[in-house]
Amino acid sequence: MKYYFLMLAAICCSHAVFAQFSITGTVYDQNKLTLPGASVVLKDTERGVSTQIDGTFTIEVPLSSATLVVSFLGYETQEFQAVSGEPVELILRTSSKQIDEIVVTALGVKRDQRNLGYALQKMDSKDVTEVQAVNFVDNLAAKVAGVTVSQGATGVGSTSKITIRGESSFTNNNPLFVVDGTPINNNTIVPFTTDAAAGFQEIDFGNGAMEINPDDVESVSVLKGPSAAALYGTRAANGVILITTKGGSGKKGIGVSFNTTNSIETAFRLPQFQNSFGQGNSGEFEFVDGLGGGTNDNISYSWGPRTDGRLIPQFTSPAGGVRGGDVAAHGGAPITATPFLSYADNLKDFYQVGNTHINNLAITNSFDGGNMRLSYTDLRSNSIIPGVNLDRKNLAARLNSNVTQQLKVSSSINYVNSQSDN
Repeated sequence: MKYYFLMLAAICCSHAVFAQFSITGTVYDQNKLTLPGASVVLKDTERGVSTQIDGTFTIEVPLSSATLVVSFLGYETQEFQAVSGEPVELILRTSSKQIDEIVVTALGVKRDQRNLGYALQKMDSKDVTEVQAVNFVDNLAAKVAGVTVSQGATGVGSTSKITIRGESSFTNNNPLFVVDGTPINNNTIVPFTTDAAAGFQEIDFGNGAMEINPDDVESVSVLKGPSAAALYGTRAANGVILITTKGGSGKKGIGVSFNTTNSIETAFRLPQFQNSFGQGNSGEFEFVDGLGGGTNDNISYSWGPRTDGRLIPQFTSPAGGVRGGDVAAHGGAPITATPFLSYADNLKDFYQVGNTHINNLAITNSFDGGNMRLSYTDLRSNSIIPGVNLDRKNLAARLNSNVTQQLKVSSSINYVNSQSDN
């Protein structure tokens, strides 16, 4: 009797396991062409198959009828009711969604990207505003293929170098920047001066494109290669960075937006120095005037005595109650010997914690026949280098008006006030 119940249970389980039904069919498009690789999935489950090279499929379902979800790239996802034992023909409709990207080229002309005869890559507003940099050029780093950005090394407000597809000249490799159809100069800023040697100044005043406000940018298109130069002439021989600013298009009525970006920065990695030996040569050093009057005091090599605290006259040693220097300048007073020590953290202690605060307020209005946008941005940044800072205020206004169906007028104005204490 015991074995009888076990056999009965086994038969029931076997029947439950093998109670499967097969549904077969073929997937076509609207022109009756088979679609190989289409996905056929049982609704509300993860059970599915892909169609063969001839568009056919076979799927196992737990019931004699089932709802199948069929999808294929470029076609609308559809549901079909199928019954086991009856081959079905499933026809998918072409999707009405456009997957081709529209880009802005020369003179604000909008074209289909796949129809262009030259290389172009586009970035949206979020690509340059997620983590904002003080210099707009730095926002393009590592985001566009073939574009190399070298950030300025002298803190905020310094020149950032940008090249497209490498160096092509010994003098100027800057691409042309075009904002709303207006070319701007991205060369290093040179102040007004009557000095003939103004080009060899020791101060970095930054590059022209750094003043572009990322919060006002709607899209950035990078035109590469000689073919792009044909659109803007010889100035675009190194490529073009094409920038389109935001307007007020969108939902009708007045809209207000506020964005803020706050960041801090520290020196990530410093050079490693040896701190066992100080200034001098052959293990000897003694400061007198820094011009060779002492022992090896006119060289900067660090082959001098060990920095173990031994008493040696140094530049910072007192002389006649004043700081060290030329003995003659202090009435011939000898320079007192002081402990010869190293200061291992002098560079680390020099840097400070930098901070950047960017606040943007924008007001938009979309109305019948046009739209407008007014934006104000306040940027305040302090570098990790003491005394290096940048304060910048951007005011931008744009008005688009559809005068007639054939005539559209677009006007914009930008005011930038940028200043630094150093």
